[in-house]
Amino acid sequence: MTLQKPEQLNTISRIDEPAARPEGKRGIPLRTATAVFSLLAFLTAAALFLADRQVNYGYENIQQANDRNFQAEKVTNDLAVTSDFLTDRVRCYVSTYERPYMEDFITEVTETRRRDKAVEALEGLLGDKNHEAYDSLAHALERSDDLVQDEFLAMRLVLEANQDPDIPEVLKNLPAFDAALQALTSEEKKEKAQELVFGERYMTVKDEIQQSTARSQELIAGQTQNALDEASRQMRRLLTIQTILTIVMLAVVLVMVVFISAQVRKPLTRMVRLMKAKQTVPPVGAEELRFVSRTYNEIFEEHQKTTERLTYEAMHDGLTGLLNRNAYELLLMDTDLDHAALLIADVDDFKSINDRYGHDVGDKILKRVASVLQHSFRSVDQIYRIGGDEFVIIMTRANSTMRQLVLDKISHANQVLQQGAEDIPPTSLSVGVAFCDRENPQGDLLKDADTALYRVKQSGRCGCAIY
Repeated sequence: MTLQKPEQLNTISRIDEPAARPEGKRGIPLRTATAVFSLLAFLTAAALFLADRQVNYGYENIQQANDRNFQAEKVTNDLAVTSDFLTDRVRCYVSTYERPYMEDFITEVTETRRRDKAVEALEGLLGDKNHEAYDSLAHALERSDDLVQDEFLAMRLVLEANQDPDIPEVLKNLPAFDAALQALTSEEKKEKAQELVFGERYMTVKDEIQQSTARSQELIAGQTQNALDEASRQMRRLLTIQTILTIVMLAVVLVMVVFISAQVRKPLTRMVRLMKAKQTVPPVGAEELRFVSRTYNEIFEEHQKTTERLTYEAMHDGLTGLLNRNAYELLLMDTDLDHAALLIADVDDFKSINDRYGHDVGDKILKRVASVLQHSFRSVDQIYRIGGDEFVIIMTRANSTMRQLVLDKISHANQVLQQGAEDIPPTSLSVGVAFCDRENPQGDLLKDADTALYRVKQSGRCGCAIY
């Protein structure tokens, strides 16, 4: 950060002293206004005290009804969400055979037990086990448990098909895993597992679970609405009484409202709006607000300068001026790469160049590579230096129809780099490319581009391979 000069520090340290404030029109101090309006408020508060207590009581009734409805809807939704989670885990496992999916499934059923806890929680909220909403949710749990048995069987079939000896205890003694299933071939077991969790019967039961859960939520909502209607009728009566009392005190409050609106509310609203818009705030309104505005403006201007500099440094490579790894990782989190191409480029024999010519020459090479890449690609394409001699290019709005264009760009870049420049020795790039619409992807864009880069290096470097 840029160090402040001593005179700047002294100015900030004296910011609360009257002599340090800029000259200007003074507002009405809130301390004086508060003393006057406090006396008026004390005289009028007694008249509304009893009415306020009754209104608060009515609000509490409405809040309690809403809270009960919220909690009841949450627990019913927990069962549906957990059922979908189990479906997702078992389908992922029978499709990929990766054990973590199976372990997540078993942990949920045997330890976490969110479905069972949801039904227990609803019973506590309703206070009546025979309530129709409870019965609907309990039925959903019962049908979900039926699916769990099929899901257990599907996972056991996959384990048997893959000859995996490590069978979890809960899957060892399944009544449905009979001799007929044991006699199936490995492929038949896998097909049977797929049928169990993707078949028509499975989807029918899933629909039944969703319908039961929705019915439970509908019944809870109806009960809550009745309670809210009754509470609303009581509130209307209370508000009528409060309105009469408010009219009596309106003359007293009117002056206070006008003052607050003119000296506090409007200036404060404007201040908040301008702060949200990241703009300076003109000092208006009560004296305290003016002081805050002046102080904020000084801090804001200094902060804005510092933030702009730090943001640029955090997102750009200090050597080449390209976007850096931080910017690249943010891109991966926030950007849809479904219509893009990703290129990974390494400088060939960069370590040898550093050892032979020194790091100063190596830095010049990296700068030249960055410049050549910037001239070779479109302004909408994003070029990153993510470490050492490794660069990543994200081509937006790109697909595999641009294969030849990419090859030509890399070929041209290598031609320029191999010519050398002044005291910079010739060099070249090895580049791996992966398009969003590539055939038979084995991973994300980065992984497949890295695979293509490896092929270039294996075949002698200085070239480009497309996955």
